Amino acid sequence: MSSHDQSAHGHADDWHHHSAAEGVPQHEHAATINTANTFIVLFVIFGFTAVFILVTILYFNVTVRQVQDARVETIGGAQMFNLMKGQMEADLSTFGVVDAEKKIVRIPIDRAMDRVVRQYQGK
Repeated sequence: MSSHDQSAHGHADDWHHHSAAEGVPQHEHAATINTANTFIVLFVIFGFTAVFILVTILYFNVTVRQVQDARVETIGGAQMFNLMKGQMEADLSTFGVVDAEKKIVRIPIDRAMDRVVRQYQGK
């Protein structure tokens, strides 16, 4: 019967037995437990975990708030946009002088489109 078969039946195999060549028998690991150190390690682990979770939550709250603030349109920005939009709509629907020295004028967009269509129809 091999040592593997013995361990299957609850008997220790050769690996578990110490020989005289190993020297003085060694003490059992964790024969006595230092409860103070164990609790200190436990509190350090829990403390690190709690701090990590707190920092993660704060980071994501700040990040989400920044993204929301970037998306929210402020009153001042909306007013400026409405003024610019009104000016652009006025420019597209009225006659006006763009550059007097170069003799550049603007005409309403609907008239400009009609002229372009007539030009292409004539070709």
